[in-house]
Amino acid sequence: MDRRSFSKLLASLALAKKTNIGAAVLKEKITIIGGGIIGLSIGYQLSKAGIEITLIEKDFLGAHASGSSFSWINASYDKKPLSYNYLARLGITSYHQLQEELNLDIKWGGSLEWFKTKKSSDQLRDQVRLLQNYQDALAIQIINHDQASKLESFVNFKNSQTIAYSIHEGAMNTLSTIKKLSEGIKNNGGKVIYPVEFKKLEYRGNNLESIKTSDGEIKTNQVIFACGVNTDNILSSKMMSPSTPGIILTTKPQRPLINRIIVAPGIHIHQQNDGRIIIGEQGGAGMLHEERLIKKPRYFPNHDYEKKHQNRILKTVKEIIPKLNDLEVERTTIGWRPLPKDGKPIIGPIKELPGVYIAVMHSGISLAAIIGTLVKEEILEARTNKLLEDFRPSRFT
Repeated sequence: MDRRSFSKLLASLALAKKTNIGAAVLKEKITIIGGGIIGLSIGYQLSKAGIEITLIEKDFLGAHASGSSFSWINASYDKKPLSYNYLARLGITSYHQLQEELNLDIKWGGSLEWFKTKKSSDQLRDQVRLLQNYQDALAIQIINHDQASKLESFVNFKNSQTIAYSIHEGAMNTLSTIKKLSEGIKNNGGKVIYPVEFKKLEYRGNNLESIKTSDGEIKTNQVIFACGVNTDNILSSKMMSPSTPGIILTTKPQRPLINRIIVAPGIHIHQQNDGRIIIGEQGGAGMLHEERLIKKPRYFPNHDYEKKHQNRILKTVKEIIPKLNDLEVERTTIGWRPLPKDGKPIIGPIKELPGVYIAVMHSGISLAAIIGTLVKEEILEARTNKLLEDFRPSRFT
């Protein structure tokens, strides 16, 4: 889809009934809480439209889920129903446009995914058939071992004959993207401030006038909460499931070996344009250490424990891609993912809190570009967007 067609599509779907988000918004001040990729994308789009933006982050930009992500931009089989899958596919299109605009470091080429067991393989085949009803059947298809080996000659597909090939997907250098979005906000006249922690909303009657922070008061007419795993705590809500950890390893640069995202049993692998290998493992951060994990640490408690996990993960990597031996790990983090209770994004105004908007989702990397655009359109037009109807926070009340 080209830029003009994409813009027409958004315009045709965007305008529905009016909201109470705000009037004369270009004269208003909007504060964004959260310095992950969702908050930064929204802030960039709003600042580009001429709105006075202040974004605050309690730690540093990308400190939480975004900065410890596998960085996969996808519209894969787990994104259901159709409205969610469609949003993710628009997300891919949006990233192509944002990549051109900000010179983002994104590597496109698709993904290859398979499972060990026959039961899981059969389920994958069924899910791909379902996705083919949603979209172009060539966008995702089942290929066999030989076909996959021609695409990625260094990968050991372990004789699997059920491999999902999603041709439009990609992976980004997320830390670089976060930096460019932040610079974009500042270049557009906005403010990006950290470390500053949100404390309280301040109203006069039903009108939001300011927020209190750890660094004082910020005058604002609207607040957008893009605070990920902290959403329920900050808003005293019950929209989120408990966050789960995933280990991310980043290696030192290697010679080019992988062109696509490899989603092998138990592990995810891709290679950035700078040669670094990004390795993701879900649920492997040592759940027996319950007391330590309550605080959602980003790093292991000591080097020996970290090294044991590195060695275990690298052993699996070598089984999948034998050429990836003697890898030197440059960075190890534990990522904690925001998990809405029903698995779908939560986007929109909170009726009980005038002037408050929320944007939280598990697939923040995949959706950030399109969410930035859609939230900007909603707020600028003071109208609801039909693309977001299935994702409103009101479904939890």
